[in-house]
Order: sequence, then C-alpha cells, then structure tokens
Amino acid sequence: MICISSSEIGEISLYLCHSQKDKDMKILFFTIASLLITATTFSQKWLDNTCPIEKEVSNEEYTSAKPSNLLTLIIDQEGKLLMNGKRNEGMSEIQFKESVYDFLTNPEKDKTKAESPKEAIIALGSYGDHDSYDLILRYVREVYLYAWDTASEEKYQAIYADLDCKKRKKIRSSEFPYNVLQLNTKEKDKKKPSFSPGVPPFEGDVKDN
Repeated sequence: MICISSSEIGEISLYLCHSQKDKDMKILFFTIASLLITATTFSQKWLDNTCPIEKEVSNEEYTSAKPSNLLTLIIDQEGKLLMNGKRNEGMSEIQFKESVYDFLTNPEKDKTKAESPKEAIIALGSYGDHDSYDLILRYVREVYLYAWDTASEEKYQAIYADLDCKKRKKIRSSEFPYNVLQLNTKEKDKKKPSFSPGVPPFEGDVKDN
C-alpha cells in the first residue's frame, strides 16, 4: 500500500492511502459527497441556517460524562491529531471516519466506546491555530450526515437532505443527536483548549499508537 500525504490536510497526521480496502470503504461515505455539494441549499445550521440545531453540548455535560462516552479530538502543537490523548499517525480519511462512526454506534458493545449515539459526545480542540482543525470538524460533520441519511432512509424512505426541519429534528433527537463541542473556537489566543479529560498538557505526554 502506498500512502501519500494529502495537500488538503496539510500538517495533520492523516494520509490518503491508495489501496483496494480504502476504495471499498469510501463507498460507505459516498452519499456524503452529494450532501456536501448541495450544502448551500440543504441541511443544518452550519450549512445554510435552514434547520438550526437548538441543542448545544455544554462544558459541564462534557466534563461530567462517562469517559467511554467521550471522544476528544485535539490538534496538538505540531498540527497532529490526538484521539483521546493518543496520536494516530498514518490514519487515512476513511479510517478516521470509520473510527468516529464506530465510536458513535458501537456495534460490538465495546465498554470503552459510547453507550449509545445519544450519550456520545465528541469534543474538538486545538493547541494554536491549524487549518487541519477545520478539516477534522468537517470530517466529523460528514459522519453525522451519513448517520442521519441512513436513519432517514430507514424511517422515511428519503435521504436526510430531502426532509423538512421537523423530520430532521426527529432523526437527530431519536437517533443521532449532534453532540459536538468545540472547546476553544473563540479562544484563539490561548495556548491550549479548555479543560477536558484526557487531553495531555504537553507534547511529551502524548502516547503513540
């Protein structure tokens, strides 16, 4: 398998790998591309303001949640991704999305992953300003879009983007609430994100997989 760093990702330690496995895995997120292309006319508050997401995760909910229900994504000082304090180098875009989706759905009932999508909380932070932060946020949103689309097809026999706001809200509240917390979106001058469990204060404390 040959891996090349993606110019879109830049500094972040994710790679687009040319292998048959990754090509097959991309099918899982094929629908997402179409949703993103139509983002100017469909979907959530962070796309076109048509159907705002009323509920927002608070810092209190985040810090009081069970560790297994938390997925903390941090861009460190070097612009590399930490997932719950562990560096994941060589991870492709699709592998990252699969990992996030697996955390949310937890099909194997792993005790170290979310009890349910309703209990799951994903938090993002960055040590300094990095373009890769916006990319990771986009990837997380694409995972949610995929989950919403799958649920809406099962419940309404229509893709999520074709639903009205009321039905979209039902999908989110009953299936996959958008429990995403941006730890330091408006704190650009701070050297590290707000307090969060498992986030290492120094680069030397990072664990490599």
